Amino acid sequence: MITTNDDAIADKCRLLRDHGQRTRYEHTTVGYNYRMTDIAAAIGLEQLKKLPEFNKKRQENAKILSEGLNDVKGVSVPYVPEGMRHVYHQYTIRAQKRDELKAHLEKDMIRAGVYYPRLITENPPLEPFVRAPLSQAEAATKEVLSLPVHPALSEDDLGRIVQSVKGFYG
Repeated sequence: MITTNDDAIADKCRLLRDHGQRTRYEHTTVGYNYRMTDIAAAIGLEQLKKLPEFNKKRQENAKILSEGLNDVKGVSVPYVPEGMRHVYHQYTIRAQKRDELKAHLEKDMIRAGVYYPRLITENPPLEPFVRAPLSQAEAATKEVLSLPVHPALSEDDLGRIVQSVKGFYG
């Protein structure tokens, strides 16, 4: 699902999702079959109504995690610039000894994920486009760890996550 308030983006997305055609069998560009079923669309529309509340709950959960982990040596919590907001699809920290922390959390029955274990530029089709060293990005790939932040978490769940991370770092 894509949402946009830009007519040009919406038009391009419609073309791409329906074989590159605006009118049946009149293709103006290369496209794909990304059309969803009516049932999937109906479910998506209903879920979209819940999005503001889901985002609010994720933000509340992230605030609890950030407040609980902000002073933990070895952990950097997400930074949100002044005047901006984050909806926390993922709550990703930078953690020293990331892999050991992940194993520790899993032992405590807390699922954490490494969603970006390497740079996208390390994929063969993109290697020719790398023009400069990416040392900071490479360092981040070895430290990023996403903690649970989903709306179904209780305050007790969030407290367990904070305590487990704190327990790991002593």
